[in-house]
Amino acid sequence: MSKIEYYMNLPYDLSGSMSKNRFRNELLWGLKKMYELYKTNEDFVVVFDYRCDIEVHLENKFEFYQVKTQNNSGTYTINKLTDKKKGSKSVVGNLYSLKYDINMNEIDDVYVAIVSNAPLNDGKKTYNNSHEVKIKTIDSSAIEKIKLSIKNDLNIDEDINLENLFFIRIGLDLIEPQKTLIGETAIFFEDVFGRECSKVKSLYNVLYEEIYSKSAYELDINTYENIVSKKGINRDRMDIILKSYANNTDKSVELAKYSINEWCRNNFSRRLSLIKSLTTIVSKLSESSILKDIENCILSYIYNNIDKLQVSDKELIEIISEIVEEKRPIEVSKTDIEALILLTLKKYEEGVYE
Repeated sequence: MSKIEYYMNLPYDLSGSMSKNRFRNELLWGLKKMYELYKTNEDFVVVFDYRCDIEVHLENKFEFYQVKTQNNSGTYTINKLTDKKKGSKSVVGNLYSLKYDINMNEIDDVYVAIVSNAPLNDGKKTYNNSHEVKIKTIDSSAIEKIKLSIKNDLNIDEDINLENLFFIRIGLDLIEPQKTLIGETAIFFEDVFGRECSKVKSLYNVLYEEIYSKSAYELDINTYENIVSKKGINRDRMDIILKSYANNTDKSVELAKYSINEWCRNNFSRRLSLIKSLTTIVSKLSESSILKDIENCILSYIYNNIDKLQVSDKELIEIISEIVEEKRPIEVSKTDIEALILLTLKKYEEGVYE
């Protein structure tokens, strides 16, 4: 049986109904998973809400993730894995069913995991410091309880291997998860392209809307190709989205350079000094808390005085330079501050801070 034949015969829609918040958390974790996969340079497809909450299709294997977040500070117990409501399977039984082909052969290579913001508690130990727990290694009585639950759910008598069954603990901000992930999007972009994204909120929104539309598609799908197309996002699609932002991310810098060249057309020394400072600011801004603080101060002035700024860029730079002078450390030159103000103005004009 081929890999695709196995997949097409799996049950689907295992997650059932869920709250709006849990659905959001599922998608946000799926986006984090996409960032992780993209950095591997391997081909992948991430499928949303079809056979499982989050699926990862790789060249030689499948990975299935069931996301189970909770708002309290408690642990994720074995009972939560094995208990079932009337007429339904347990969490672990539902998930583990994906490791069986149409002939009920258990496939060890298929990776399945419960994902939660709570630590696993096997009755003897709480895995507070473990990101990933291999279920085969937990307390023996908990293992037997899990095996019995799976056997009852799947109506089988054979022993169960529990190979590649994991519990993954994640850090997820349940209060303002979008803000946290926007920050992670900025870090991811800089790691991949070596520079800041000029419109990181816009990039995040585009990626989130993309995965939301995939997860929301509910019409019947009869072929594997259509599943990938309608429910999945692959590396090629991420390439297109990311590179469109990579190609635009230097626009504010180019606009700042253009302004410098216009202002200092007849002053080579001044032009060279400002261009050099701009290059320094661009290279250090993402890593310097001092420069970030000054940038925020510049932005605050712009926001609070937007209706009063009826002056030229050069005059505005002089005004703001005086305001932020007290924040300037000795290792940052006045010309560096002027370049930072100019860059901030151009980023503001381009909607980078929206």
